Amino acid sequence: MSQFRSEKMELIQLFIQSEAAHGTLHELGEVGAVQFKDLNVEKSAFQRLFVSDVRRCDDMLRILRIFADALVKEKMPARPDKALSPGSVVELHEKLTELEKEIKEHNVSFTALKTQRQELDEHCRVLKQGAKWFQNAYTRGVSFTSPTQEADASGVEMMEGGGGAQKTGMLGHIAGCCATSGIADLARTLFRATRGNMLLKHEEIEDLNTDDHDAVSKSVFVVFFSGDRSRSKIGKICDSFNSNKYKLPESQQQQTELLTQVEERLRDLSLVIDKTHEYRRSKLSVVRDSVAPWTEHVKRELGVFHTLNMFNYDVTHKCLIAEGWCPTEDLNDVREALRRGTAKSGATVQTVLNVVRFRETPPTFFRNSKVAQGTQKIVDAYGMARYQEFNPATFSVITFPFLFGVMFGDIGHGTLMLFGALGLIAVEKQWEGKKLNEIIAPAFYGRYVLLLMSLFSIYCGGVYNECFGIALLPWSYYALDCPEEGGPCGATPIAPPAFGVDPVWSIAENKLGFANSFKMKISIILGVSQMCFGLACKTANCLYFKKWKDLLFENIPEYIFLLSIFGYLCVLIVYKWCTDWVGLGLPAPALLDTLLGMLLEFGSPIPAENVLYQGQATVQTILVIVAVLAVPMMLFPKPLLLRAEHKDGYQPMEMENKDDEEGGSSHGGHSGAEFDFSECMIHQSIHTIEFVLGAVSNTASYLRLWALSLAHAGLSEVFWERVMLNVLEMETHPVLHALAMFAGFAIWASMTFGVLMVMETLSACLHDIRLHWVEFQNKFYGGDGVVFTPLNFAAILAAYVEAESELLSAKKIAD
Repeated sequence: MSQFRSEKMELIQLFIQSEAAHGTLHELGEVGAVQFKDLNVEKSAFQRLFVSDVRRCDDMLRILRIFADALVKEKMPARPDKALSPGSVVELHEKLTELEKEIKEHNVSFTALKTQRQELDEHCRVLKQGAKWFQNAYTRGVSFTSPTQEADASGVEMMEGGGGAQKTGMLGHIAGCCATSGIADLARTLFRATRGNMLLKHEEIEDLNTDDHDAVSKSVFVVFFSGDRSRSKIGKICDSFNSNKYKLPESQQQQTELLTQVEERLRDLSLVIDKTHEYRRSKLSVVRDSVAPWTEHVKRELGVFHTLNMFNYDVTHKCLIAEGWCPTEDLNDVREALRRGTAKSGATVQTVLNVVRFRETPPTFFRNSKVAQGTQKIVDAYGMARYQEFNPATFSVITFPFLFGVMFGDIGHGTLMLFGALGLIAVEKQWEGKKLNEIIAPAFYGRYVLLLMSLFSIYCGGVYNECFGIALLPWSYYALDCPEEGGPCGATPIAPPAFGVDPVWSIAENKLGFANSFKMKISIILGVSQMCFGLACKTANCLYFKKWKDLLFENIPEYIFLLSIFGYLCVLIVYKWCTDWVGLGLPAPALLDTLLGMLLEFGSPIPAENVLYQGQATVQTILVIVAVLAVPMMLFPKPLLLRAEHKDGYQPMEMENKDDEEGGSSHGGHSGAEFDFSECMIHQSIHTIEFVLGAVSNTASYLRLWALSLAHAGLSEVFWERVMLNVLEMETHPVLHALAMFAGFAIWASMTFGVLMVMETLSACLHDIRLHWVEFQNKFYGGDGVVFTPLNFAAILAAYVEAESELLSAKKIAD
């Protein structure tokens, strides 16, 4: 019965020895059948018993994320078969903290070494490129100053004064390296600051030695100038552009000597960096194989400690008290898990489980198969069912794809969707539990819904006799008689078609009128049928919860009102279809005029052209009177009866005891609560007005089945006739005809996939969801229940995977 109503729940109370609590919750987490209640609601998160353990687990997850990112960066794949045991939470935290400290210190040193290597590499490029520029200058007879301050022999330090002070009034220079994107701004600023009395030479570095994937492109530059004041000004401007300034001697001999020193230093530093990198990898190899299992272990521990924070100690502080909800069918599994937890922890006292009576409403839990999970999620998106309320997802497994098929009916398009659904089902085992693309993921999770949608689309396409906008089924009720001289063809009846709409309608002049009439009437019949089925679900709820007032003075009057008007309309539609009006020699009455005359011209004679059967006026008068009387039956009796029951303003005590003895929550909603007749009357008035108006609007809403079906068929026909048919009828050279057919097919296929298979599918799904949420479920579905969320390690790990996937998607969007 869990498919039709949620699982029956029991409120259990646990007395767990403190030493066995941790192990017991681990076993319960594997079973995943107990949702614990928070017994410390009045306490903040920092006042809970196990807040320090929660912080420790959060810290370990942070450290493990750092290690995981480092392993990915180092391209060190894990070997799960060589994972180490995590040990206790305290031991694992100490181990991870110590390792994090070592790696942090190493990262600081490693970063400093890489920065120093980059500076040496830049200095080499400055010396090599500067030597070329100086050689060109000497060739032209340009004189430079000799530096008065000798730099360090290593040549590594960044020069505050660039090329040194000047002895005479010759040209000076400052050499360095800056971002290529800032060279133009640097040149413009220097030109304005020196009023044009400078020369800037620059060259982009093509293969700068760096391990940073986000490194910016850099360029070597040398600024030639005259005067000490210019040196100070130019040096400050270069600093403002985050430029690194390097020593660049004027003489070729000094340049060669300094270049040799820098290259030697660069080679030594590269060896040091390689050794440091190997040390870093050796440290990461300690946790290389254990990061993934340790992360999973810590996530489980975090769930355990969060749950332990919901428990209370007894007065002796030797025992933890817990309360929670458990499905009745899983009680034996829970008892076995408690026994295993006590045995593994070595506790001397077995955990005690008591089933207690309850008055509050339990959470809602459904056991669903893989096929039903997709529609269950669609229903749950509207709202979770109340405890033991009729589950609409059980019927939506069929009704949702069927109504989609009514809107999307086409044999060809349904077949394409079928292939896609079968492909997703074929890779089910490979993709299950993995991170998927945000576009593919919804289709994969609803693969069985897609399968049923495709099957019903093929079925309805067969009924409509449509395949990519073409009449496919060959049989016909008529034999065509077309004159040789041309003109309209005659049609002679032979035998009814074996299945579906007669293909002769695809060439008939009144094809659109026939399709309109047929699909509109089908939509009304399907809509009224589904709404009546919604009322039947409400009847089942009233009988199950013993809500006799709701049954007699809400549900039955709703039946009467809906069937008296729109149920009668459906009967007229079927009657009109079954009557041979041509054989009777009478015009077929317009049902819309009949319905409007029935409601707006009450008691007036029915025009002869709208009469369908003998005694029609009497029947319609009775039905209108019955429908009108049903409205006050919905409005007044229930509030008046509730007022009589609440003479003193409160629910009678015997009703509370009765509900308590039944062991369930008070589904009537008045148990022990103060009664307000005016509020009850207003609520009932809103419900009555909503149903009466909704009966009209909801029936009209089902006409979207007709509208989307016509739109889908029209687009399919337009794409075929305007693209493929025109190409096929072309009279030209065979080669050109073949090329035109190839191009035409490509255009037709892309339009079919993009518009019909994607956009039309999404549109039909949205309309289908609307019909189920509003027109069907509002007849009986409360949707204000509480979801059953037990301590379940599998669900916890899946939630982490989903959160990480959403975070990754958000980062991609931000980038």
